[in-house]
Amino acid sequence: MRDAKYLAIWAAFPVLFMVVHPWAASSPRYLDWLVTAILMYVLFFSVVIHELSHGLAARACGDMTAAQAGRLTFNPISHVSLFGSVILPIVLYFMKAPVFGWAKPVPFNAMNLREHPRDQVWLSMAGPLSNFCVSFASYILYLCSAVVFKALNPENSIGIHLDLFTPMDFSGAGLESFWFVWFEILAFGILLNLILGLFNLIPFPPLDGSWILKAVLPKKAAEFFGKIQAFGFILIIIAIHFNLLDFFLYPVMIVVGAYGFVGNWSLQVLP
Repeated sequence: MRDAKYLAIWAAFPVLFMVVHPWAASSPRYLDWLVTAILMYVLFFSVVIHELSHGLAARACGDMTAAQAGRLTFNPISHVSLFGSVILPIVLYFMKAPVFGWAKPVPFNAMNLREHPRDQVWLSMAGPLSNFCVSFASYILYLCSAVVFKALNPENSIGIHLDLFTPMDFSGAGLESFWFVWFEILAFGILLNLILGLFNLIPFPPLDGSWILKAVLPKKAAEFFGKIQAFGFILIIIAIHFNLLDFFLYPVMIVVGAYGFVGNWSLQVLP
């Protein structure tokens, strides 16, 4: 019942955005604020799905630590890290830099896993895989919604719009506020989940990729790798400062390009 309450709260936010939209649309500044709020909403939800997937995978592999810690929930407070899920994404957004973030790590006890290191790999992969699934589901919903939008508004058309910093324009269309909020949520769902999933696969501690790497390394190498995990955040900051992570964003660009080409072709909109 408690999770039903949290899901109802998540569902209420898009309605609130639709109510606010007519007022926000009167000013580019206010519209940017609304788009930022939608971005944060989608990011929070994606982080919760990511962490919930880790916990569910741990339970499936025999470890109940996450369940006992109350992490198998849609309650964002149980998952969100103040810095990694709130402060950093906001700063990156206003810097017009790639937006990413992380949440509080899901606790697990490797001793409880049925088969180590296989189950540790599955546990670590669960979060990024959930983000990729959400991204693809958002893409399919976007295409279906675009078809419905075109049927209801024959004079208008919409293609694949994945520019985080340019609000969509639905002026003149029926149910303008609904379509604006709905397509913004789906566009953010596509792109942010791609970025979150791929970013978390980078083998830098404390990201999921580091746990996958540690699970497959020889014992001595894994022990050394474990010692540098305490400096993981510093390593990430250094890597970002020197643009060392740009290479890992290329797959995102490739997938986004493929999404755009296939989507615009199927919707009969020029890319």
